[in-house]
Amino acid sequence: MSASSDKTASTPKVGDRIHGYRVQRIEPLPEIQATAFVLSHPASGARHLHLRRPDPENTFGVAFRTVPQDSTGVAHILEHTVLCGSERFPVRDPFFSMLKRSLSTFMNAFTASDWTMYPFSTRNRKDFYNLMDVYLDATFFPRLEELSFKQEGHRLEPVTDSEGGGGIAYKGVVFNEMKGAMSSPDQVMVRSIMKALYPDTTYSHNSGGDPAAIPSLTYAQLVDFHRRHYHPSNSYFYTYGDLPLEEHLEFIERTVLSRFRAADPAPAVPSQPRWTQPAAASFPYPFARDEDPTRKHQACIAWLAPDIRDTREVLSMALLEQILLGNSASPLRKALIESGLGSALSDGTGYDAENRDTLFAAGLKDVALDAAGRIETIIFDVLAALAEHGIDRELIESAMHQLEFHRKEITNTPYPYGIKLLVALAGTWIHEGDPLRVLKLDADLEAIRKEVAAGPFFERQLKRYLLDNPHRVHLTLVPDPEL
Repeated sequence: MSASSDKTASTPKVGDRIHGYRVQRIEPLPEIQATAFVLSHPASGARHLHLRRPDPENTFGVAFRTVPQDSTGVAHILEHTVLCGSERFPVRDPFFSMLKRSLSTFMNAFTASDWTMYPFSTRNRKDFYNLMDVYLDATFFPRLEELSFKQEGHRLEPVTDSEGGGGIAYKGVVFNEMKGAMSSPDQVMVRSIMKALYPDTTYSHNSGGDPAAIPSLTYAQLVDFHRRHYHPSNSYFYTYGDLPLEEHLEFIERTVLSRFRAADPAPAVPSQPRWTQPAAASFPYPFARDEDPTRKHQACIAWLAPDIRDTREVLSMALLEQILLGNSASPLRKALIESGLGSALSDGTGYDAENRDTLFAAGLKDVALDAAGRIETIIFDVLAALAEHGIDRELIESAMHQLEFHRKEITNTPYPYGIKLLVALAGTWIHEGDPLRVLKLDADLEAIRKEVAAGPFFERQLKRYLLDNPHRVHLTLVPDPEL
């Protein structure tokens, strides 16, 4: 069955009430040839964003603000466990059963540092509602059996070594996944930057789970985390495409929201208190005993950058990243690579706009420990020279053109466009920012163009967020053969 067009449905107006929802905003988004509908569901506290667009690749997603208070991986393990059977679909793996029979073009689930998301895309109307039915029942009404927790989280299991000896070891899908992840220098580097730069917020914890901490998570804690975080008052529903909005709202209200009443949502992530002095930190990572660790360190400087809700400042930092690091001719990348102190830019280098407070980092990998100070000197010398003498206007124009082209390109590669838009706006929306501002690129870009024409805009941004910003950490990643 082909997807029906939203053109046949009536167009809601601001203030209208539809299946328990209230229409709060309707805005055209000419940049992506879409119309946005922002809705709330007062009785349950749910939020809903619909992007109506003449695209048969319809997308659904539901996200929850999940704020871990430790590194047990509770949000990650819960993401796995809710997909192990639900109230109306009590089979072992309904999610994976759907993979075999669905016509979906995308099915997945994500655990980020402070949110968990369950999205899919399909071109078939019947398939869309079948998948939505499974996703909604899995997330809001999972069985959460203790056996599933042991399988996905952690358990003790007898093991036999190659010589016939035995013992007991921890096993578990997430436990094993994170053992592999935390053996990788790039994962350790990114986690270390977060831990060092955000010591007072949830980002100091490993949301995926630290293998050393995962075994301390109890089944009761997992169930309680679901109760507190997977509630409509803490949910963010998203739909996209040419299927009628009214049908989506009726389906969600009937199957889920009618069974809930509004409650206090999970706590918002506070802004990291800003430092008055820079800091230094060093973290180990696993390293093979039979290799030479001399030039296997990583060294970088990481800065706390703008609040994610300030879309213009976030856009300016994305442009500054392109100017400084975007290609081999970019001044900071060129200076770091040509120094010969390392083999490549350090893991985590660049601008990360996913957290409540965004971050910027730059450094080198495969360096000697005594080179860390020289790398810091190179970084600040380049930044100081650019601030004093100005940034080449061609670099600025090139960065703006590239970013504008990248953000406005409408393509289903490598995954459906509706999924791309959801991922792009999720962080801002989860942190109570305006998700539509993320999609309305032209207004912020035009404001930045006027600032550039009026004076040294990017030079000021460089001073404000990098040169004169005391909330920064000089971080070193050290190989440790004993880990």
